Amino acid sequence: MKKSILLGLLSVTMMSLCGCLNPHLSSMGASQMIVAHQPRLAVNGDSSAITVSVDGFGGVKMTGRNVKDGFSAGASVALNYSPFGITSPLYVQAAFGGKGGNASFECSEAGKCNDGYNAWLETSKGRRKYSFWNLQERMTVGADFNLGPVILGLGAGVQLFEGGGDFDDVRDYLGKSLAENEDEGYGVKLYSSTRIGARIGRYGVVAFDTDVMWLKTLNVGLMLNYFHPSGFHGGVFAVQKVGYGVNFGKTFSF
Repeated sequence: MKKSILLGLLSVTMMSLCGCLNPHLSSMGASQMIVAHQPRLAVNGDSSAITVSVDGFGGVKMTGRNVKDGFSAGASVALNYSPFGITSPLYVQAAFGGKGGNASFECSEAGKCNDGYNAWLETSKGRRKYSFWNLQERMTVGADFNLGPVILGLGAGVQLFEGGGDFDDVRDYLGKSLAENEDEGYGVKLYSSTRIGARIGRYGVVAFDTDVMWLKTLNVGLMLNYFHPSGFHGGVFAVQKVGYGVNFGKTFSF
């Protein structure tokens, strides 16, 4: 028994030293949705129970696990509902969006990129950018707490994704021997967010969000948004597999 365990540990060690492990690849849809969440009672004391936010975005200089130099653009629609009225901090959000773009493969897991994968990266196909498209859906339950001019919020839920394109076709090819694919172009991930915001009087609200998704791998996103009393909002973000970019949209209250 002890001999079998030692042989297993030795095999893992040898694979790590010789670079025989495979890098991990995943769908470009396995990234956070770009949704600017307007905190409850954020604009001029608005007490509407239902709001709908529409956003468009674009990102460049994409980074992520074994991807780089990508561009992405897309749009999303989010429905926010406060189920227990004006005195409750709770909210439920349902969001739907889509994005498209292109990206290149790389080796960001130095200890897992085998010789075959590294050699493929040096070929003309390995240096190319490949197009992708994805649809994303997200369900979130959360709360926004109003502490004077300060807003503290949190949320958690699930996000679904599905998509395709040349990027996934190449992933399928690499997954036959040179890499490990973590999904088949679709899947479900757990999602959570935390935010801190501040009211700036009659000029609206500024809010900073940190989004985290995980299931097999961890994805982190940061967003800074300004919400105007008219309902228009905009901001900047840094999100893995989406890039560094800007978003702009409008929130409608009902």
